[in-house]
Amino acid sequence: MKSLPRILLIVPGLLIGLLVPAVIAAPKNAPAGAIGMIGDNFAQSVVMVHRGARLTLVNDSHVVHVIGPGRNTAIISPERGVPMTGFHLMQTNDVFTTGRWMTIGTFYLTCSVHPGMTLKVVVIR
Repeated sequence: MKSLPRILLIVPGLLIGLLVPAVIAAPKNAPAGAIGMIGDNFAQSVVMVHRGARLTLVNDSHVVHVIGPGRNTAIISPERGVPMTGFHLMQTNDVFTTGRWMTIGTFYLTCSVHPGMTLKVVVIR
């Protein structure tokens, strides 16, 4: 008897691991000052932060997000001036705080799963 390829066992396990926590956990509201997520979008499209500040993202939705620097699902890492690299898997109620935003200018964070889910970050003095 021929055994099943391992990929047929791994993929369903990964999907269950991603989806079950989002279904079971009830979303908690993002605290004041944090950027929340509504369904397949950020709760706001633009945020202003002062140079040297950190930005806190909270997944207060039932949807899994994969957040990183870039626009319209295209994560670009490293991105000059953006204090986060790679991507961050955020399940329901997950919190992620960036490093300090030290470069004045306009930057973007996106979700690699949801087209159009882009947050414009404006760093001011």
